Amino acid sequence: MKTLHPELVRQDRRDIPEDASEIRLFVVLRDEMLRLPYFLDYYRNLGISRFFAIDNGSKDGSGKFLLDQPDCHVFFTEGSYAKSRAGVHWLNSLLDVYGTSQWILLADVDELFVFPGCENTDLQRFCSWQDQFGYEAVYAVLLDMYSSLPIREVGYRQGEDFRATCPYHDSNYLVVRRYGFPKAFPPFEHIGGPRLRLCFEDQNTAAIWPRLKVKLARRALSVTGLSRLKPPPVAATQAYKVPLVKWRSGNAFVNSHRLNEVKLSPVTGALLHFKYFQDFGRRIEDALAHGEHYAGSAEYRRYGELLAANPNLSLANAESARYSSTRGLVDCGLIRSDSGWASVT
Repeated sequence: MKTLHPELVRQDRRDIPEDASEIRLFVVLRDEMLRLPYFLDYYRNLGISRFFAIDNGSKDGSGKFLLDQPDCHVFFTEGSYAKSRAGVHWLNSLLDVYGTSQWILLADVDELFVFPGCENTDLQRFCSWQDQFGYEAVYAVLLDMYSSLPIREVGYRQGEDFRATCPYHDSNYLVVRRYGFPKAFPPFEHIGGPRLRLCFEDQNTAAIWPRLKVKLARRALSVTGLSRLKPPPVAATQAYKVPLVKWRSGNAFVNSHRLNEVKLSPVTGALLHFKYFQDFGRRIEDALAHGEHYAGSAEYRRYGELLAANPNLSLANAESARYSSTRGLVDCGLIRSDSGWASVT
């Protein structure tokens, strides 16, 4: 019998039925009261049956709020987010106990999952269609959303649709092949978005070498042990995830973006990512103080430098597009539909 990670302490006493028809969402969070009300409402409306939340030491009432929700199960930990590989060790444990044989969705509280036609249908129908053809997971571009205003002037109001405050995204993402041994999964990925163009400009390219050389250098320093003496170069954060999975025994997320090889659907989606609200400055300070995020919070350090140089920094540029619907994402090539799924919706 699968057991929970020893750092997780369950805080609710609600029954959890053995119901394979439920679609369950799993999330790791810390201090997310600004976003939680809309996050839960959005996913309830999309078709999520039950939420499993790992509260990593929230101090803003997030844990209590979740405990008051009848469809939420809360697991508390003050363990290290970094040592758990951004929560992946905790999540794999929770998924094995409460997600096996279910369709599960992995999403952060600042992420809204969309798929072609989701305005007219729900996750139950979408997952049933995947089951018909034996598809086991859905790839999603991680689409950073932002306002046309400077970040410091963004004023999201709790409970509102995230898209009303930050309706813009970059339109010029590229899809490139991924390389690995014996092979990479997923076999492709998106390159682009404000994080790459601002924090990893040299890697914001379809060319292989600028991205590959960073990974090779990191690997060489790790193998030789020299990474203790010389800080390794930082590979750009990945602009994709595989968030929707028919969870099976033996599955495991390698990191928060990808898992072991499964059969991908030809239909892809997007995780609309709402990082740039009015709490962004505080999040930068927290990330730098604790160093718990990727590569010692290197990305947040770069954001801090950019905002110090330009307090009125805005993410909008000539390639910004306003989000209207998933039809718009399909039309501009950011997500992909399928004739079979299109005929259903």
